[in-house]
Amino acid sequence: LVPVYGLLVPIFIQFRDLDWLNKRYTLLLPYTAFGLSQAIFLIEGYIHSIPTEIEEAAYIDGPGLPMTLARVIFPICRPIIATVAILSFLSTWNEFAFALVLLNDEKLKTVPLWLNTFQGERTVNYTTLMAALTVASVPVITVYLLFREKIIQGFIAGAIKG
Repeated sequence: LVPVYGLLVPIFIQFRDLDWLNKRYTLLLPYTAFGLSQAIFLIEGYIHSIPTEIEEAAYIDGPGLPMTLARVIFPICRPIIATVAILSFLSTWNEFAFALVLLNDEKLKTVPLWLNTFQGERTVNYTTLMAALTVASVPVITVYLLFREKIIQGFIAGAIKG
């Protein structure tokens, strides 16, 4: 129930004390930690929609739990795993606050931080900014267009109770 942005200062202090600022892996931990709640919520709803008869049929056929998970349950979960991966990509691609606070090195700047360099204290270079926004949105639009059916399929399957 704590807003993510309310944790910026404590995370900065911890990362500073651990000497994790301005490293290639600096943003990995916060992005993973804050993305897990959404991923668990979506995957849990999807798994509960899988009929128990499928698990029971696999159990009767003889394989143990690891084989049942690997050969039956995980293939059924492909749409929701694709949905979670795409949503995680989109939220990570667009995140600004953690990158601004935890990274200062020019070589490690993320796309939103790079886009922020097109404005000064009193001026904005609008033509260059619009061109940069167009270039920055191409990967996001491409990912969405390639996987839009998987996203919709994952949301619908997790919302319907079997």
